[in-house]
Amino acid sequence: MTKSNYENFPVASYLIPKSKRNFIYSIYAFARTADNIADSVYLKPEDKTDKLDFMEDLLLNYEDYDDTLDIHFRNIFTALHNTIRELDLRKDDLLNLLKAFKHDVYVSRYDKYEDIMDYAENSANPVGRLVLRVFGYDYETDEHMFVLSDKICSALQFANFWQDVSVDLRLNRIYIPSEMMNKYGYKEEDLYLRIENDNFKKVMKDLVDRADRMFTEGKELVNLLNGRLRMEIKATVKGGMKVLELIRLSNYKVLSSRVKLSKTDKAKILFTSVF
Repeated sequence: MTKSNYENFPVASYLIPKSKRNFIYSIYAFARTADNIADSVYLKPEDKTDKLDFMEDLLLNYEDYDDTLDIHFRNIFTALHNTIRELDLRKDDLLNLLKAFKHDVYVSRYDKYEDIMDYAENSANPVGRLVLRVFGYDYETDEHMFVLSDKICSALQFANFWQDVSVDLRLNRIYIPSEMMNKYGYKEEDLYLRIENDNFKKVMKDLVDRADRMFTEGKELVNLLNGRLRMEIKATVKGGMKVLELIRLSNYKVLSSRVKLSKTDKAKILFTSVF
């Protein structure tokens, strides 16, 4: 699965005001379609990039297309462009999501930690920025909130990465930077052998601690938000930090098992976020 935080849009419908839902759904439909293209097992890489380029052109030049446009794309982009007009969205965030999906078609390894930070800048951070705009926050007057949102979204992206190391490995995707594996004397081939030695645990501890610090740096955003979005983002931060806690409790054995939130965990997070 492509590691894009579009999946982390607010999903609790009752927390989303009805006046906002169509905006959220139109952006989600756009991202979901692009993700399906990037992850398709039936399309060749060049076909994927062609289709994603086509979506980019639809985003930038939709008015140039007539009624012969495929109904699926017409429905998605009619709704999306209405959202863009109504909210005065910057298309850069949507273009960055497409950039990340194109990146996924060809890139499955990362050399440095800065490389996955750059990836998150396109694949994760736009999601938070779009949600803030849907809820009426301004790019300029609320700039600090967008910076905090970036930290939360990147941290959530990385929590997903370290939760899904074994899952991504089956897809021949490795998000652990090779520079960090080398630092602790661990090799890529060790991953495929599912070796969870002390060196691997040191790698994972370093990565988990970094993600945890990002959540801590960004969670001030919760206190700056109002209404239902505040509860939703509070729950999101708590959920991401809980995943990191579970990885620690597993002694970083993410290759032999995948940690996940239990129903009890989710109930506690929801309760403490609402009340």
